[in-house]
Amino acid sequence: MKTNLFAAAFAGALSTLVAFGASARDVKHELGTTTVPDQPQRIVVLEYSFVDALAAVGVAPVGVADDKKRERIISAYTDKIGQDWVSVGTRKTPSLEVIASLGPDLIIADKTRHTAAYDTLSEIAPTVVFDSLGGDYPSAIAQLEAIGAAVGKADEMKSRVEAHKAKMTEISAQFEKAGDYKIQFGVTNAKGLWLHSPVSYNGSLLKGFGFASGMKPTNGAVYESNYVKTSLEQLSAVNPDILILGRYANPSFADGWKGEALYENISAVKNDRVFYVEAHVWSRLRGMVAAEMTANDLQGIMTQVQN
Repeated sequence: MKTNLFAAAFAGALSTLVAFGASARDVKHELGTTTVPDQPQRIVVLEYSFVDALAAVGVAPVGVADDKKRERIISAYTDKIGQDWVSVGTRKTPSLEVIASLGPDLIIADKTRHTAAYDTLSEIAPTVVFDSLGGDYPSAIAQLEAIGAAVGKADEMKSRVEAHKAKMTEISAQFEKAGDYKIQFGVTNAKGLWLHSPVSYNGSLLKGFGFASGMKPTNGAVYESNYVKTSLEQLSAVNPDILILGRYANPSFADGWKGEALYENISAVKNDRVFYVEAHVWSRLRGMVAAEMTANDLQGIMTQVQN
């Protein structure tokens, strides 16, 4: 069943890839169709997942919305793209002036964060828009052929995606009893806990591996449906068998619940199945390379759970 879920996700991704089109000149994306150079040389990317995509095919951007923190571009990326990019500011509000100063011939932007700036970005350079922040894991895979076409690396991206599919299917086969566990990932900082729902990138990735979820679907914007701010009472109702947390602060807000009866009675807590992972990799990156890193972490977690 788990492998079938991944096969279904990849089949859906493939149909979307065909819809996006593989031309390196006309690229269909979330906000329309954009004509891009056959071999763009000066690419600006406004989300980490797009850095991930470029790294997957060895293309170096000239500008990155790195939140003014170059260390957030992890070594798995810099090993492929180098470190010569210029920071264009934060992902939420990148500097249009800095972007323009780089003379880009392609901009890759996010649907949720940058739709309002799309017309302005398009005046600077051909701009393609994909759903990173609000998209799920199958969508992240589906976007890659269009991104590969846009950067002139269609064949290389196709090969890389096929290798990714094989790796993830192989890992999925190792989780024979995944359906027996309700699993939950969330991030916590000094001020709160946000659970990643089944429609989020990581939630859908865990679902693809066959794990169950105790979260109920919610409607609304991205931070209401995908990344849900959660109280102790709400976490207790979700009651995961395995709780995976990424901490942006240590100690974190969630650490303050230790010792409280509601927290101690959560199944994952009672059975010593609370695990801590790198929040940046699991939460912010949302790309193919990041998914493989997440899967490797999950293998280690499940080895501990099942032994």
